[in-house]
Formats: sequence, C-alpha cells, structure tokens
Amino acid sequence: MVSRSVVCAPPLRPCGVALAAALFVTLGTPVQADAASKAPAPSRPAPAKSPAVTAQSALDQAKRLIDAEQPEAAAVMLRRYIESGPGPDLLDDAYLLMAAAMFGMKEQAETIRYVNQLLGEFPNSELVDRAKLLLAKTHARAGNLDLALPLLSEVRSLSTDPTVKRDALRLTGEFQVQKKDFLRAIQAWLDELPLDTGDQAQETETQIRDLVNEKLDAPMLVRVRDAYPKMFPGDLAAIKLIELHTTSGEDHLVERDLRIFLSRFPNHPYAAKAADLQAVVRTKFKAHPYSIAAIFPMSGKLAPFGTEVLNGVQLALEHSKDGGDGPSIGLIVKDTESDRAAFLDELSNVLSDDRPLAVIGPLLSKNLPVMAEMAERTRVPLITPSATVPNLRRFGTYVFSTALTYGHQAKRVAEYALKEQQFKRFAILYPDTPYGRDLARLFAQEIRQQDGELIASEPYKEGDNDFRAVIAKLKAEDLKQYGVEVQVDNDPAKTGIRKGGKKGKRLLYSPGFDAIFIPGRSLDVGLLAAQLAFYDIAVPLLGANGWNQPDFARVADRSVEGGVFADGFFAESSSPAVQEFVERYRKRFQATPSLFAAQGYDAARLTVEAIRRGATTGEAVRDYLLMQHDLPTLSGPSGFNPDGTLNRHVFLIQVKQGKFVPLD
Repeated sequence: MVSRSVVCAPPLRPCGVALAAALFVTLGTPVQADAASKAPAPSRPAPAKSPAVTAQSALDQAKRLIDAEQPEAAAVMLRRYIESGPGPDLLDDAYLLMAAAMFGMKEQAETIRYVNQLLGEFPNSELVDRAKLLLAKTHARAGNLDLALPLLSEVRSLSTDPTVKRDALRLTGEFQVQKKDFLRAIQAWLDELPLDTGDQAQETETQIRDLVNEKLDAPMLVRVRDAYPKMFPGDLAAIKLIELHTTSGEDHLVERDLRIFLSRFPNHPYAAKAADLQAVVRTKFKAHPYSIAAIFPMSGKLAPFGTEVLNGVQLALEHSKDGGDGPSIGLIVKDTESDRAAFLDELSNVLSDDRPLAVIGPLLSKNLPVMAEMAERTRVPLITPSATVPNLRRFGTYVFSTALTYGHQAKRVAEYALKEQQFKRFAILYPDTPYGRDLARLFAQEIRQQDGELIASEPYKEGDNDFRAVIAKLKAEDLKQYGVEVQVDNDPAKTGIRKGGKKGKRLLYSPGFDAIFIPGRSLDVGLLAAQLAFYDIAVPLLGANGWNQPDFARVADRSVEGGVFADGFFAESSSPAVQEFVERYRKRFQATPSLFAAQGYDAARLTVEAIRRGATTGEAVRDYLLMQHDLPTLSGPSGFNPDGTLNRHVFLIQVKQGKFVPLD
C-alpha cells in the first residue's frame, strides 16, 4: 500500500507547527512536508532574549532533533527543560514532544507516562487530541489494538479539528487492516475522503484500491461488493471477483459476477467489457451437451449456507471429469435473493430455454411448493439438498431430497437408545422452536412405537441461561411416576456431596428415566447439562445435529461427557469415501465441509451418475433416481424412500474427553 503524507494544521502557539510535524514523523508515517515546515522555526525579533523566547527556542531545537531522527538528544534537552520547573504556558508542548521522543526511542512505557502527564495536568490543552493519537499509536506498536481503536474513536467523535479527525480515521484504517477487519478499514478511509485536501484524496483512494486488489480473498470481496452495491469500492471488488473466477475457470460464478456487476453499474467504464465477457461465457456454456441448475441464496444472510451447498455441487462436477471420461456438464447458478420479484420468471426461463437435466435447490422448505410445481410442469427433477419438509410426493414425482430430515435423526437416536443401550424410559427437554418441537414430537413417536415410555416432555426458551423452572417441572412429572427423593446427610466431611455446602439434611433425587433427549443448540445444551447435573439428574444425554459445533465438545461442562447425538455428516469419519471428499474439499476451498456441502455433493453426484448411465432428459434422470437402490452417496450405496427423501446413513457421534468420536 502507498504511504500518505500528513500535513498538520498549526495550533495557535508558535511551536505548534513543529510539534505536530514531530509527532507524525515519530508515528512512523512518512511526512512529505513542504520546505517551510522542514526549515527551523523563525526566531522572534526582539531586542533581547526573554525567558519565554529561550524556552521556545529549546522546544524548537528539540523538535529539530526529533525531525533529524535524533530522539535521544531531544530527550536530553527536553528532560533538562522540564526539570527546570518552567511555567505552564509551554509545559504541555514539552510533555508531548518528550512523548514523541520516547516513541522514537521505542520506549513505550515512557511514552505513555508523558502522554498521561499531559492529559492529567492539561485536560483542556489544544494538544490533547494529538496526545491521544500518539497514545493510540503506542498501544498499536505494543500489539494492543483493542486499546488503540477506542482512543481513535474518541478523537473522531470529540475533536473539532478536521485535520485531527482525518489523521484519526487514517490510523483507524491502518489498525483495522492489522486486525484483518478489512471492511471497517475501508469504511474508515471512505469517511476520511471528505476531510482530505490536495492530493490526499487520490492517495486515500489508492490505498483502498491496493487493499482490495492485493489483500482480499473471494469471500471478503463478496462482502465488500455487497456492502457498497452502487459505489466505490463495490465496483472494484466486483471486477476483482470476475477476474478471480475467470482465472479459476468457474464459469458459473463468472456469469453470476457479470450479471451482478451490470445490474449495479450499468454506466461504469468497465460495463462494455463486462457485456462482452458475458457473451463469451454464455457461448462457452452452451457448448456443454448437458447442464444442471443450482438455485440457492447466494447473497443476504443465508448466503454462507448457499455457498457451502454450491461448493459441494462444484466438487461433484469436478470429480465427474477426473480421468477425462466423464460427461461434459455445465452449471447454471441462480441467486434466489438477488431479485426476488423476478426470480420465478428467471427460473421459468432457465427451465424452458436452458433445459437443465436437474435443478438442485431450493435451500428452504418454504420455497419448495412453487418450485416443485414448475419442475413437475417442465419434467425436470428438483433435488433439494436441505429442505426438511416431510412427504415430498405430495408435490409430485419429480421432487427429491438429499437432506438429513428430522425423522432420520429421531429414528436413529431412538434405535440406539432402545435397542443398543436397552433404555426404556425417557424425558425430553426441547427448545420451543420449529426445529425443537418437530424433533421432540418425532422422537416421542419413535420411542412409543418401539415400546419405550415417555415420562415428561418440557419446552425451554432458546437462548435462556437459567433452566431451574424447566428442570423443576421435569422432576415433578417424574416424581409422580418413577422418580425418588430421599433425605441424606449433607455433611461434606462425611459424604463429599456438594463440597462447600452447609451441614444438615438434604433431599437426593434419583431420576426414574434412563436418558434425556435434548434436540437443541450446542450453546444451550452445554448450559442445560451443567444445571441438570447440579440437580442430581445424572443420566445419559441424547441429542440431534444442533450439537455438532466445533467447540462444543472442548468447552462444554464435563456433564456432557458421554452424550450421543445424530448427524448426517461427520468429517472425521473413517469412511474412505468421506475422507476422500473431505480432503478434496479442503484442498479446493481451504475449509472443512459441512453437512450442507455434503448434501449438495450427493445431489449433484446422483445427477451426474444418471447422465453417465445414459439419461439425456429430465424424465430419464427422474426414473433413474426412482428405480435405483444402490445410488453412490457419501455414506454408501443408498436409494430414495417412497416419500422422495434419500435413505441416507445417519452418523452417531459421542462426546468423549473433549472430542467428538464416531460410534459407528
């Protein structure tokens, strides 16, 4: 990135010009000052040197030494001056120059001491804001950016000097870059632009351009593009994305990038080139004999999930080309969030004009009915990788799902508990959300069908941290049936129970159920498990894929030890197919694949396999998916159930010594 000059407006006192220049030379930012600011401060005409003139000369000389990168000599002169007991008129100048000299000597503690001395003794000095800038720079040099940034924010908010505000914004951007918070860095520099003078605005824009072009990866470029959809540097980020995806040969992403750019910047100087590239990409795409459409939210809050599914789809298509004998398949990507009003018309055009052999999508269950109706009408199979709505056949024979359903999870956990662990009685604590309610209902249904018994089922509010009332209800229901409470001696010296508690008698609760099913988020489950243990409910915990978060096993309370949950994908599985997929995904996208990526991969791979087996129409792809029961999925050969859902393998995962361990 380019270095930028900082020209400081002089405060009222004669030494202010020297002081401000000295400060920013010592801050480590190259200063291209004019000759006048580099020259020694002019002497005041006077018949004789007064004490004030002598003091001023001493400060001017110290400033010149700092400018000449001789902070040690300046410090000696300034220390002598401060120890002479000068009057208050120039003492704040001396403190700030001394802090600047200490900064030049890399004496962080002394720099902070002199700045604090200025702030403490002269809280109303016109140099306070400059002192805070130096203090922020000192903290940043020591690696304490979280101390530096609030100081800069304070200066920006309170200072009335536009030059000081500009310098604070410049430093804010530089520090945010160090924190890799590039979006905040860009915003700080954009806020600086109106305060820049002369060539500074051009230099600020250059700094932003260098950041976008040299430091941002594709995900961050997308964030910048979407944060500034109609202005600089959103246009620059969009162009950079086009170039990156062109280089990597991802034509479907290039087409999407070009479409977004032209819709947002139709009059941009780059627009003509973008239109030409769009024509080239479309011609190239039509050269593929077959195509698949992917319909996901690629912008907005659901974009990360859509991107993960799309990554899986891409990997399946690339895998089909390994060895050179796979079918040539083009990929059409449509963003359900880019223009909601026009989306259905756009999808209709894709189905009628491009005639894909399958559509992979949508992400959400609520979008399924209307897309299923279009798929049925055009006879193009619709394979949703994530919608969990049950009984897909009510939407027609062209609708399929590779998603892990709530029913899959509930059935697998119930089978494990009843058949493998021989548990008979259960309690359920579930979040009062659609996810929690559905899983609780399906699990209860499964255990009743398999001759198990449900003792109690209680909802809790997602995000709560106090579950005493919920646990009390659970205990009350259990005590009506099988639970037992007995009075025990609570002397810690004798029993070791609840060390630190008071001596006396207490009720010890013994649950009448064998396990608790908690289909909640990992954060809630960790808190809930600890409180269950506190109230003597020490039974095995069972859960669903909401538990599968990277830090859950490591940071949760020991009360979750031994807990078992279900999920449709486990990156640490010993399965050769899973390990190959994980290795290829990590190499391709520098990340560990999620369940969304795995389900997208399966959806695309099954379509590719149908084409490889000779399917050349949507009807043929549908028939292949309906008839085959050894389809190649990541979890092994499988087929679709009569309701249209993939009969996928469900992994059982146990929390063991701070890690997730597969049970099968």
